[in-house]
Amino acid sequence: MKRIIYLLAAVIGLCFTSSCGKDFFDQVLLEGNWGLIRYEMVTSVNGVVEEDIVTPLDPFNPKTQMDTQLAIRNISGNQYEFSEYIWDNYSASWKLSIKNVYIVRNDVLFMVQSGREMEYGHFSISASTLTIETIDIHEDLLPSGAIQTSTVSKSTYRRLSEFL
Repeated sequence: MKRIIYLLAAVIGLCFTSSCGKDFFDQVLLEGNWGLIRYEMVTSVNGVVEEDIVTPLDPFNPKTQMDTQLAIRNISGNQYEFSEYIWDNYSASWKLSIKNVYIVRNDVLFMVQSGREMEYGHFSISASTLTIETIDIHEDLLPSGAIQTSTVSKSTYRRLSEFL
């Protein structure tokens, strides 16, 4: 009997320590309400940093449209609906800004557009913190040469017990 219990404990332990167990754990943690607490953005042109912005935010004391909340709900399997709400100073309330559906695989979010999956960004998660990092690269061909602009954005969210 002891061998069966040890064997079951080992199998359960392997499930939670293997990458598949971690992926499942991350997806379970992803669902919920999140408030943006820090936004970082680095923009570079042809490899030279042009702009570096770090903005601390407080979802409990919103002041601008930078103040954001996410309501993340599981639709089915690895598909999640992200509803983004921004603070509206005129009405002094949270307003729905955008809704997107993402597919979650490992630590990557994929957006479905025109029937194709496109990588949106990477995320990391703990019980209280969600970080989403995106990279946008844009290239313009001008007579004087190509200009490549890249922007790396990192949004850090704190889990909220309820939607504010």
